[in-house]
Amino acid sequence: MESIKRTVRVTIEKEIEIELTPEMFGGMTEEEYLSDFREGLWDVESIDDVVKYAARMAAYHGGGMQHDGLGLLDFHLSTYPRVPDVKFRELMDECEEEILTPTLAQ
Repeated sequence: MESIKRTVRVTIEKEIEIELTPEMFGGMTEEEYLSDFREGLWDVESIDDVVKYAARMAAYHGGGMQHDGLGLLDFHLSTYPRVPDVKFRELMDECEEEILTPTLAQ
């Protein structure tokens, strides 16, 4: 039997609720935090850009990881290894697959 090779398009759609806790701000005001974020990472227009960044990290990496500018990102009920700085909850997770090109491996 020969190898079977396919190109598959996978579309993942998630709705994620993000909670930025006071601990993420490290005692700074929102404006101080945004200024610090801009100096150390990249330009953001508002806290909504930080929320979108957190949602992207949650979608790509899941929980239990440290991320620049966010601190510990984890599921909303997590307490290990500590309470997260940014909490998230997946509200919806759907995945679709579509075979684009059926071919035999060469």
